[in-house]
Amino acid sequence: MSDDTIQKLAILYADVSGSTHIYEKYGDVIARQNIETCISVLSDVAASLDGDVVKTIGDEAMCKFPNAVRAAMAATAMHEALQLASEQGQFSIGEVHVKIGWHYGAVRYRGKEIIGEAPIIAQQVIHLAKKDETLTSSQSVDALPEELKYDARFINSVEADAWDGELKIYGLPWEEKEEVTRISQLPSAEEDADHKALLLDYGGIQIRLDSGHTHCRVGRGETNDLCVDGKFTSKSHAEITFRHGVFHLRDNSTNGTAIYFANGRNIRLHREEELLTDHGTIYFGGTPLNDPHAGVIFRCHRI
Repeated sequence: MSDDTIQKLAILYADVSGSTHIYEKYGDVIARQNIETCISVLSDVAASLDGDVVKTIGDEAMCKFPNAVRAAMAATAMHEALQLASEQGQFSIGEVHVKIGWHYGAVRYRGKEIIGEAPIIAQQVIHLAKKDETLTSSQSVDALPEELKYDARFINSVEADAWDGELKIYGLPWEEKEEVTRISQLPSAEEDADHKALLLDYGGIQIRLDSGHTHCRVGRGETNDLCVDGKFTSKSHAEITFRHGVFHLRDNSTNGTAIYFANGRNIRLHREEELLTDHGTIYFGGTPLNDPHAGVIFRCHRI
Protein backbone atom coordinates (compact mmCIF):
# COMPACT_ATOMS: atom_id res chain seq x y z
CA MET A 1 0.00 0.00 0.00
CA SER A 2 1.30 3.46 -0.91
CA ASP A 3 2.41 5.78 1.88
CA ASP A 4 0.02 8.40 0.47
CA THR A 5 -3.03 6.14 0.57
CA ILE A 6 -5.46 7.23 3.27
CA GLN A 7 -8.03 4.83 4.69
CA LYS A 8 -10.08 4.53 7.86
CA LEU A 9 -9.31 1.96 10.52
CA ALA A 10 -10.05 1.50 14.19
CA ILE A 11 -6.83 1.53 16.19
CA LEU A 12 -7.06 0.03 19.67
CA TYR A 13 -4.46 0.09 22.43
CA ALA A 14 -4.72 -2.36 25.32
CA ASP A 15 -2.36 -1.65 28.21
CA VAL A 16 -1.74 -4.01 31.14
CA SER A 17 -2.82 -2.20 34.31
CA GLY A 18 -0.28 -1.87 37.10
CA SER A 19 2.55 -3.45 35.13
CA THR A 20 5.21 -1.52 37.03
CA HIS A 21 3.90 -2.93 40.31
CA ILE A 22 3.81 -6.43 38.80
CA TYR A 23 7.51 -6.20 37.85
CA GLU A 24 8.44 -4.80 41.25
CA LYS A 25 6.48 -7.43 43.21
CA TYR A 26 7.17 -10.58 41.17
CA GLY A 27 10.39 -9.86 39.30
CA ASP A 28 11.19 -9.68 35.60
CA VAL A 29 10.77 -13.36 34.70
CA ILE A 30 7.34 -13.93 36.27
CA ALA A 31 6.07 -10.51 35.22
CA ARG A 32 7.16 -11.05 31.64
CA GLN A 33 5.57 -14.52 31.50
CA ASN A 34 2.23 -13.23 32.73
CA ILE A 35 2.23 -10.22 30.44
CA GLU A 36 3.07 -12.45 27.46
CA THR A 37 0.11 -14.67 28.37
CA CYS A 38 -2.08 -11.57 28.56
CA ILE A 39 -0.92 -10.36 25.13
CA SER A 40 -1.63 -13.83 23.72
CA VAL A 41 -5.20 -13.69 25.05
CA LEU A 42 -5.66 -10.22 23.53
CA SER A 43 -4.24 -11.40 20.22
CA ASP A 44 -6.69 -14.32 20.06
CA VAL A 45 -9.61 -11.98 20.71
CA ALA A 46 -8.43 -9.55 18.03
CA ALA A 47 -8.10 -12.34 15.48
CA SER A 48 -11.60 -13.62 16.24
CA LEU A 49 -13.02 -10.20 15.33
CA ASP A 50 -11.14 -9.62 12.06
CA GLY A 51 -8.39 -7.67 13.81
CA ASP A 52 -4.64 -7.93 14.17
CA VAL A 53 -2.08 -7.09 16.81
CA VAL A 54 0.11 -4.70 14.83
CA LYS A 55 2.82 -4.57 17.46
CA THR A 56 3.48 -4.89 21.16
CA ILE A 57 5.33 -2.25 23.13
CA GLY A 58 6.32 -3.77 26.46
CA ASP A 59 3.04 -4.24 28.29
CA GLU A 60 0.89 -2.65 25.58
CA ALA A 61 -0.68 -4.12 22.44
CA MET A 62 -1.59 -2.02 19.42
CA CYS A 63 -4.40 -3.56 17.37
CA LYS A 64 -6.19 -2.61 14.18
CA PHE A 65 -9.75 -3.39 13.13
CA PRO A 66 -11.59 -2.72 9.87
CA ASN A 67 -14.37 -0.73 11.51
CA ALA A 68 -15.66 0.74 14.75
CA VAL A 69 -18.09 -2.10 15.43
CA ARG A 70 -15.33 -4.72 15.51
CA ALA A 71 -13.19 -2.53 17.77
CA ALA A 72 -16.06 -1.98 20.23
CA MET A 73 -16.83 -5.70 20.33
CA ALA A 74 -13.15 -6.54 20.74
CA ALA A 75 -12.72 -4.15 23.66
CA THR A 76 -15.53 -5.85 25.56
CA ALA A 77 -14.33 -9.32 24.58
CA MET A 78 -10.78 -8.54 25.74
CA HIS A 79 -11.93 -7.54 29.22
CA GLU A 80 -14.15 -10.61 29.44
CA ALA A 81 -11.46 -12.98 28.12
CA LEU A 82 -8.94 -11.75 30.68
CA GLN A 83 -11.51 -12.09 33.45
CA LEU A 84 -12.14 -15.69 32.39
CA ALA A 85 -8.41 -16.43 32.03
CA SER A 86 -7.84 -15.08 35.53
CA GLU A 87 -10.66 -17.24 36.94
CA GLN A 88 -9.17 -20.29 35.19
CA GLY A 89 -5.77 -19.69 36.79
CA GLN A 90 -3.88 -18.90 33.58
CA PHE A 91 -1.91 -16.19 35.38
CA SER A 92 0.49 -17.21 38.13
CA ILE A 93 0.09 -13.80 39.77
CA GLY A 94 -3.67 -14.22 40.13
CA GLU A 95 -5.45 -11.64 38.01
CA VAL A 96 -4.40 -9.49 35.08
CA HIS A 97 -6.40 -6.46 33.94
CA VAL A 98 -6.09 -4.03 31.06
CA LYS A 99 -7.25 -0.56 30.18
CA ILE A 100 -8.28 0.11 26.59
CA GLY A 101 -8.40 3.19 24.38
CA TRP A 102 -9.40 3.23 20.73
CA HIS A 103 -10.32 5.56 17.89
CA TYR A 104 -11.82 5.08 14.43
CA GLY A 105 -10.28 7.49 11.94
CA ALA A 106 -7.89 8.11 9.09
CA VAL A 107 -4.56 6.29 8.80
CA ARG A 108 -1.63 6.17 6.40
CA TYR A 109 1.21 3.71 6.08
CA ARG A 110 4.90 4.50 6.39
CA GLY A 111 6.28 1.20 5.20
CA LYS A 112 4.60 -1.25 7.59
CA GLU A 113 4.04 1.40 10.25
CA ILE A 114 0.53 2.82 10.69
CA ILE A 115 0.54 6.58 11.19
CA GLY A 116 -2.02 9.36 11.16
CA GLU A 117 -5.06 10.46 13.12
CA ALA A 118 -6.29 7.11 14.40
CA PRO A 119 -3.14 5.94 16.25
CA ILE A 120 -2.46 9.45 17.59
CA ILE A 121 -5.94 9.84 19.07
CA ALA A 122 -6.11 6.24 20.29
CA GLN A 123 -2.85 6.79 22.16
CA GLN A 124 -4.20 9.99 23.65
CA VAL A 125 -7.40 8.24 24.72
CA ILE A 126 -5.72 5.31 26.44
CA HIS A 127 -3.59 7.66 28.53
CA LEU A 128 -6.85 8.77 30.15
CA ALA A 129 -8.18 5.26 30.77
CA LYS A 130 -8.15 3.44 34.09
CA LYS A 131 -8.02 -0.23 35.04
CA ASP A 132 -10.86 -2.29 33.47
CA GLU A 133 -12.02 0.74 31.50
CA THR A 134 -12.67 1.23 27.78
CA LEU A 135 -12.52 4.78 26.46
CA THR A 136 -13.03 6.06 22.93
CA SER A 137 -13.77 9.25 21.01
CA SER A 138 -17.06 10.84 20.01
CA GLN A 139 -16.14 10.15 16.37
CA SER A 140 -15.89 6.44 17.19
CA VAL A 141 -19.21 6.44 19.02
CA ASP A 142 -20.84 8.19 16.07
CA ALA A 143 -19.64 5.34 13.82
CA LEU A 144 -21.41 2.69 15.94
CA PRO A 145 -24.96 1.45 15.36
CA GLU A 146 -27.54 2.53 17.92
CA GLU A 147 -27.58 -0.79 19.75
CA LEU A 148 -23.85 -0.56 20.52
CA LYS A 149 -23.76 3.03 21.71
CA TYR A 150 -26.77 3.22 24.04
CA ASP A 151 -24.52 2.91 27.09
CA ALA A 152 -21.76 5.27 25.93
CA ARG A 153 -21.24 7.92 28.59
CA PHE A 154 -19.50 11.26 28.19
CA ILE A 155 -16.32 11.50 30.27
CA ASN A 156 -14.47 14.69 29.39
CA SER A 157 -13.31 17.07 26.66
CA VAL A 158 -9.61 17.68 26.04
CA GLU A 159 -7.58 19.39 23.36
CA ALA A 160 -7.01 16.95 20.51
CA ASP A 161 -3.47 15.94 19.59
CA ALA A 162 -4.36 15.21 15.94
CA TRP A 163 -6.37 18.31 15.00
CA ASP A 164 -7.16 21.83 16.15
CA GLY A 165 -10.06 21.66 18.53
CA GLU A 166 -11.49 19.48 21.23
CA LEU A 167 -11.59 15.73 21.61
CA LYS A 168 -14.66 14.38 23.40
CA ILE A 169 -13.95 11.22 25.40
CA TYR A 170 -16.61 8.58 26.02
CA GLY A 171 -16.63 5.46 28.18
CA LEU A 172 -18.10 2.19 26.93
CA PRO A 173 -19.16 -0.04 29.86
CA TRP A 174 -18.61 -3.75 29.40
CA GLU A 175 -19.61 -5.41 32.66
CA GLU A 176 -23.13 -6.78 33.01
CA LYS A 177 -23.73 -4.89 36.24
CA GLU A 178 -23.04 -1.61 34.44
CA GLU A 179 -25.45 -2.55 31.68
CA VAL A 180 -28.19 -3.31 34.18
CA THR A 181 -27.86 0.05 35.92
CA ARG A 182 -28.66 1.83 32.66
CA ILE A 183 -31.32 -0.48 31.31
CA SER A 184 -34.12 1.88 32.33
CA GLN A 185 -32.68 4.51 30.00
CA LEU A 186 -33.06 2.28 26.94
CA PRO A 187 -35.95 2.53 24.50
CA SER A 188 -38.67 -0.08 24.73
CA ALA A 189 -38.23 -3.37 22.90
CA GLU A 190 -40.66 -2.17 20.22
CA GLU A 191 -38.62 1.00 19.65
CA ASP A 192 -35.17 -0.59 19.44
CA ALA A 193 -36.10 -3.82 17.68
CA ASP A 194 -35.43 -2.33 14.24
CA HIS A 195 -37.86 -4.95 12.87
CA LYS A 196 -35.34 -7.78 13.36
CA ALA A 197 -36.06 -11.46 13.84
CA LEU A 198 -33.89 -14.54 14.32
CA LEU A 199 -35.05 -17.90 13.01
CA LEU A 200 -33.60 -21.13 14.44
CA ASP A 201 -34.13 -24.43 12.63
CA TYR A 202 -33.17 -27.76 14.19
CA GLY A 203 -34.22 -30.71 12.06
CA GLY A 204 -37.47 -29.02 11.10
CA ILE A 205 -38.20 -27.69 14.60
CA GLN A 206 -38.30 -23.89 14.26
CA ILE A 207 -38.08 -21.16 16.87
CA ARG A 208 -38.39 -17.46 16.20
CA LEU A 209 -36.89 -14.71 18.39
CA ASP A 210 -37.88 -11.07 18.07
CA SER A 211 -38.99 -8.14 20.24
CA GLY A 212 -41.89 -10.21 21.54
CA HIS A 213 -39.91 -13.38 22.20
CA THR A 214 -36.48 -12.35 23.44
CA HIS A 215 -34.97 -15.44 25.06
CA CYS A 216 -34.16 -19.02 24.08
CA ARG A 217 -32.40 -21.64 26.20
CA VAL A 218 -30.58 -24.39 24.30
CA GLY A 219 -29.36 -27.76 25.58
CA ARG A 220 -30.05 -31.49 25.98
CA GLY A 221 -32.39 -31.03 28.91
CA GLU A 222 -36.15 -31.10 28.33
CA THR A 223 -36.60 -27.82 30.18
CA ASN A 224 -34.82 -25.95 27.38
CA ASP A 225 -36.72 -24.00 24.74
CA LEU A 226 -34.73 -25.84 22.05
CA CYS A 227 -33.59 -29.39 22.83
CA VAL A 228 -30.47 -30.34 20.86
CA ASP A 229 -29.46 -34.00 20.84
CA GLY A 230 -25.74 -33.62 20.23
CA LYS A 231 -23.08 -35.98 21.57
CA PHE A 232 -21.24 -33.09 23.22
CA THR A 233 -24.21 -30.85 24.02
CA SER A 234 -24.56 -29.94 27.69
CA LYS A 235 -27.82 -30.16 29.60
CA SER A 236 -27.97 -26.36 29.83
CA HIS A 237 -25.65 -25.45 26.99
CA ALA A 238 -26.32 -21.90 25.83
CA GLU A 239 -28.70 -18.95 25.78
CA ILE A 240 -29.74 -16.69 22.94
CA THR A 241 -31.17 -13.31 23.90
CA PHE A 242 -32.46 -10.30 22.00
CA ARG A 243 -31.38 -7.06 23.65
CA HIS A 244 -30.45 -3.59 22.46
CA GLY A 245 -31.64 -4.52 18.99
CA VAL A 246 -29.24 -7.44 18.41
CA PHE A 247 -29.10 -11.17 19.10
CA HIS A 248 -26.52 -12.42 21.62
CA LEU A 249 -25.40 -16.06 21.91
CA ARG A 250 -23.90 -16.92 25.29
CA ASP A 251 -22.12 -20.27 25.77
CA ASN A 252 -22.49 -21.77 29.27
CA SER A 253 -21.17 -25.24 28.47
CA THR A 254 -18.24 -27.53 29.14
CA ASN A 255 -17.46 -28.30 25.50
CA GLY A 256 -18.07 -24.90 23.94
CA THR A 257 -20.10 -23.69 20.98
CA ALA A 258 -18.94 -23.29 17.36
CA ILE A 259 -20.51 -20.75 14.99
CA TYR A 260 -20.06 -21.13 11.26
CA PHE A 261 -21.13 -17.91 9.56
CA ALA A 262 -22.18 -17.92 5.90
CA ASN A 263 -19.41 -15.42 5.08
CA GLY A 264 -16.78 -18.03 5.96
CA ARG A 265 -15.90 -16.75 9.45
CA ASN A 266 -15.81 -19.51 12.05
CA ILE A 267 -15.42 -18.95 15.79
CA ARG A 268 -15.59 -21.10 18.92
CA LEU A 269 -16.96 -19.84 22.21
CA HIS A 270 -16.29 -21.15 25.70
CA ARG A 271 -18.16 -19.30 28.42
CA GLU A 272 -18.17 -16.35 26.02
CA GLU A 273 -20.68 -14.30 24.09
CA GLU A 274 -20.99 -13.46 20.38
CA LEU A 275 -23.42 -11.49 18.24
CA LEU A 276 -25.43 -13.48 15.72
CA THR A 277 -25.62 -11.72 12.36
CA ASP A 278 -26.55 -12.74 8.82
CA HIS A 279 -26.97 -16.53 8.74
CA GLY A 280 -25.09 -19.78 9.30
CA THR A 281 -25.00 -22.83 11.56
CA ILE A 282 -24.36 -23.14 15.30
CA TYR A 283 -22.90 -26.38 16.70
CA PHE A 284 -23.66 -26.75 20.38
CA GLY A 285 -20.75 -28.81 21.67
CA GLY A 286 -19.20 -30.35 18.58
CA THR A 287 -18.33 -29.64 14.95
CA PRO A 288 -19.81 -30.66 11.58
CA LEU A 289 -17.34 -33.55 11.51
CA ASN A 290 -17.60 -35.04 14.99
CA ASP A 291 -21.19 -34.13 15.92
CA PRO A 292 -23.40 -33.16 12.96
CA HIS A 293 -26.54 -33.69 15.07
CA ALA A 294 -25.55 -30.69 17.21
CA GLY A 295 -26.07 -28.22 14.35
CA VAL A 296 -28.79 -25.57 14.40
CA ILE A 297 -29.32 -23.36 11.35
CA PHE A 298 -29.87 -19.67 12.12
CA ARG A 299 -30.90 -16.71 10.00
CA CYS A 300 -31.31 -13.03 10.97
CA HIS A 301 -33.58 -10.85 8.89
CA ARG A 302 -35.72 -7.75 9.00
CA ILE A 303 -39.43 -8.20 9.27
